Amino acid sequence: MGVYSITPAERVCCVKHENLPMSDWINEVQDIILGALPNLSSDVLQQILSKLHSKKSSSSGLESKNDLQYVQKDDLQDLLPVIQLRKLLQVFKSETEVITLDLQAISSPCSSYSQSSSSSPLSSPTPDSQACRSFSPDISKTWPTTFQVSWDRMPPEIQSAISAGKRPKPAERRQMVRVLVDEIRKYELNPTRSQCITVCQNIVRQYPNSFADQFPNGALIAGGYTSLLLQVKTRVENLNRESSFGHHRRTMTRSGCKRGPTDTYGCVRFQPHLPPEETTETIEAKRQRLQDIYSKEGTAGFEKVEVENLMKTTFCLQRQLLNSTPSPSVDDIRCQWPYLFNQRSICAHFHLLTEIDILRTLEMSMEECGKTIPEYFKSRPKDTNMKDVLSQADNLEIADLVIKLLLAHFNESESGLILHADVSATAADVEKMPNLPASPRLILCGRAENCTERWMVTLEGRVVCEGIQPKFLTGIATMFAMFYIFNLQYPEEACGTLEFIQRRFIGINPERGSKTCRGKVVSKKTGKLVSKKSTTVNPKVASLLKNLIDFEWNFV
Repeated sequence: MGVYSITPAERVCCVKHENLPMSDWINEVQDIILGALPNLSSDVLQQILSKLHSKKSSSSGLESKNDLQYVQKDDLQDLLPVIQLRKLLQVFKSETEVITLDLQAISSPCSSYSQSSSSSPLSSPTPDSQACRSFSPDISKTWPTTFQVSWDRMPPEIQSAISAGKRPKPAERRQMVRVLVDEIRKYELNPTRSQCITVCQNIVRQYPNSFADQFPNGALIAGGYTSLLLQVKTRVENLNRESSFGHHRRTMTRSGCKRGPTDTYGCVRFQPHLPPEETTETIEAKRQRLQDIYSKEGTAGFEKVEVENLMKTTFCLQRQLLNSTPSPSVDDIRCQWPYLFNQRSICAHFHLLTEIDILRTLEMSMEECGKTIPEYFKSRPKDTNMKDVLSQADNLEIADLVIKLLLAHFNESESGLILHADVSATAADVEKMPNLPASPRLILCGRAENCTERWMVTLEGRVVCEGIQPKFLTGIATMFAMFYIFNLQYPEEACGTLEFIQRRFIGINPERGSKTCRGKVVSKKTGKLVSKKSTTVNPKVASLLKNLIDFEWNFV
């Protein structure tokens, strides 16, 4: 494919841990290993996890994260070079260490303390119990699981909001965060992100109506705690900005890219098994039948019910090819599955992959948010780009307006999603466009007033789909589905907008992983190559989601 082939970084193969139940603590162990050895290959990572946790007699028998402190050199010496092994063991010990304080010279007013319980939802430990907790001889890194928020020390407005099951105003919430962080820092002056997540998760579980990031239908956005976590971490970093804690954390930041489940992210049938009534031979025969139909009828075969049924039955075989490594080219996929490259087939494949009817879901989301989002941006201070978009509002269909507003808000280029071609342009003309990106792009061919005339979607520099319905939203749905069907990362030029579409409009909200590019990216401010910080939820996306919720509550 030459310059149009997608690089391995854009199609990331998921690290699969065979026979490992992926509980939260195993994910933490994986993060710890990759933090110590960021350039570790997926194969070696899998071998280490299997060696530590599998039920085989030769494994180390790891049963929890705290067991990492007992891992010895002999357990992993056949998997890693000496220096890498020493680094890993040192990190294992630092992650599980317990800090012991010498308090013999300090009188303990808490020695005879016995904790009492209260039936009030806003009850909190007494000052004496707080002191006892803060000066316990064994301060373990597991304190977040037993941390109790001092709700009676919170502003009265917060207490009232909690009692009424309502959201507090932004200013009141910021006051709450200040008090909360003061309480957290009694345990650890510079708590880790993982520790803050545990605290925020517990708060959201206790009072979801007041603090959870959720849609109007009650569905949580990426676990529901992201915006609270960002506020807590920002407050902690501000307090530690000039301290040695902040400096130490910055110098120990992980280098390189952190691996994540980019491919399986948001999918429920990433690699399904054969249907019960099928065999490998019968499925292959049906694939060949699809090729026969295409050789005789070409694109006209898309309308046949037989083709629709065969595409559904052979879904598992399609995924097998799409998930193979190295990733097949578009030409290879088209050769074996010519009927996949059609708007209807793409949406149907996405539905089987995620259990989401993407076009219907997007249409409903636009009906719900189509007025709120423009009104929100009209109420906020506006830069030149935002003013330009709002000035075109009367000449744009609502979906087009919303996408342009999001691109302007995230300071992203429209070319990261959409390119324009002449109204008479053919697929061959589009493929001759200079510097056509490898990642999916929606090509709009001419525009009429408030309407899209025609659209196409390109991938790896080739036109892979031409629209059946001349609707902008249909083109966006088809292009977005490509990222999931072909296991692609979002391009850096529009990653914020695509993640917002994913979380708010489509409703894909995993708590772990990301489809955003990792590693080195070009800074929008300096134009230099910089390391991109790895986050589950883009902070700007999380902030906008929270602000829209507050806007709907008439707070802003």
